[in-house]
Amino acid sequence: MLILGGLFLLQTNVKSQDSIEKELIRQLDSMYRVLFTFNYVDESTYEPTFSTFHSRLDSIIELSDEKELKKSYYKGVNIKFLHLKYQDEYVLSRKLLDRTRLYALENNDSTYYGQFTYFLGTLFSRQDNKDSALVYFEGALRIAREAGDRQVEAASINAIAVMYAGLDRDDLAVQYYYKSLKVAQKVGDTTQVLNAYGNLATVYGRLSDGDSTLYYGLKAYDLATKLEEPAIRWHALNSLTIGSFLKREYNRAIDYANKLTEEVMPIEELGFLITSNLYRSKSLAAQGKSVASYRYAVKSLELAEEYGVVTGRMRALEWLVEVTVRGNDFEKALTYERQRTHLQDSLNKLDANKRIENLSARYESREKEEKIASLNSLQKETKARQQTQTLFLSALVLLLIVSVLYVYKVLKAKVAEEKMAKQKAKNELLRTQLNPHFLFNALSSIQLFLIDKGQGSHALMYLSKFAKLMRRILENSRRDMVSLDSEISTLRHYLDLQKIRFDNRFEYRINVNTADNSSDIMIPPMFAQPFIENSLEHGIANVENGLIEISFSQEGETLKFRVEDNGIGISKSTSLREVSDNHEPLATEITRDRIDLLKRQLKKNISFIVEDKVGKENEIIGTQVIFELPIQFAS
Repeated sequence: MLILGGLFLLQTNVKSQDSIEKELIRQLDSMYRVLFTFNYVDESTYEPTFSTFHSRLDSIIELSDEKELKKSYYKGVNIKFLHLKYQDEYVLSRKLLDRTRLYALENNDSTYYGQFTYFLGTLFSRQDNKDSALVYFEGALRIAREAGDRQVEAASINAIAVMYAGLDRDDLAVQYYYKSLKVAQKVGDTTQVLNAYGNLATVYGRLSDGDSTLYYGLKAYDLATKLEEPAIRWHALNSLTIGSFLKREYNRAIDYANKLTEEVMPIEELGFLITSNLYRSKSLAAQGKSVASYRYAVKSLELAEEYGVVTGRMRALEWLVEVTVRGNDFEKALTYERQRTHLQDSLNKLDANKRIENLSARYESREKEEKIASLNSLQKETKARQQTQTLFLSALVLLLIVSVLYVYKVLKAKVAEEKMAKQKAKNELLRTQLNPHFLFNALSSIQLFLIDKGQGSHALMYLSKFAKLMRRILENSRRDMVSLDSEISTLRHYLDLQKIRFDNRFEYRINVNTADNSSDIMIPPMFAQPFIENSLEHGIANVENGLIEISFSQEGETLKFRVEDNGIGISKSTSLREVSDNHEPLATEITRDRIDLLKRQLKKNISFIVEDKVGKENEIIGTQVIFELPIQFAS
């Protein structure tokens, strides 16, 4: 089908450039469709055409470059990127995109520059790096609007919507999907129209809007079938299954689930069946077919575990709890709920302890009912004995219930008090971490790179670092403990950004000396950050060669970490602040509150010292803050 060597060149010498490019694009379109026949998950299923696909594609790209056929060149690179991405070859994919973006810039191809910037965003998205993905999607959107490229504009808006959906912001996701659809329809980009239809169907399914889910699901299915886009057609069948269930059209939901199964089973793309099996199970349950419902719910869970789809596992476990409770199988319900709770806790999303307690109580209650039934059978033997036992048991149960309720009330009040104290400490810590001066200066630095110095790439890099730091701070603010590795990484992000802000007028060193693996050691997040900020703002702000040293060392069952600087010292710094403020520094006050809370939780002593560093001549040479915490390990 393809003749790309010398013979091809001889045959096409008489053809015009347009006819050559038209033929190459026809071949590339054929290769694009072939992409979806490869099972990238299982290398053992690769067909013979897979091994030659790469070399054939490179031949077209080389020929297009040689003859300066830009359309076929960029289209070939696009397909090559997809081929590498689906094989999870992230390093090679990144190099290809960087090389192509540079090529587009050198040739003033702004449209393609925006397109491949968008592809870079999709690569980061595939790696679940939403911060970097958003940076490149927004960059692609800006480039596309400047170049008047409505297709890349629609794709970028759609991708931003996908990011919002991944962050559970379906309200914003719907808005961006509509914007994407509007732009795509205006320019007649059927591929982006298809993506918008499919995504709108998916998000409306999550919002439990049956009418809209069916409407956009049908549009996506019809257009995907017409354009021969099997992956999107399978997603559409999932949406149609969900929409039919939401509309209580259970037979129709099962029909869509069956159709999806028929299409994906031959090529073993079973990941698409996670959602359809779940809603098939719900439809069967609505029809009173409890056994079949349970079977498909288990299949949904097994596939979600096999393919590592965490949200799929969560939804399947939630439904299995409900199915087993309906069937009065509280033991299984408790098992599934414990699995669901463990998974939920690992994601730090919801506290499901109350649900476990409720299911435990119901399970225990069922056991008690069985025991009471056994006692009633003994009543026939002797009425007097049964009455005595019944009264005694009733009194015991009543006493137990009263005792449990009392203890529960006391513990609940204590837990609520502890949670309020912890939340207050977290909120105060978060306010110090998100210091307005730091935010303002960080954004000013971005403006300096982007506008004043014209260093757009530096601004994007800085913005990416800044976004990652903000995300880390917000995520860690919801956690009581983080690993020492994670803490060190966050501090490096923070100090790297501060170095840019302070024009590299200071250096920092972080030293770690622990017997155990630092990834297993857990510490409170950003415990020393307020003092690092004090060092920057008040200690070494006016020092040309500032130095901040941070050290972590394990001494027996104690983790000792120290923050030192070569600034003016805590005494002088405090006296300067007291001219306008008579309060104890906020960092010290918050840290003392956190230490008091940790002492109550761990029931162990925690040492905390802030003092001047003194030199050989008894002169002040800086400040040091020393913490000694009991070693905590990851569970």
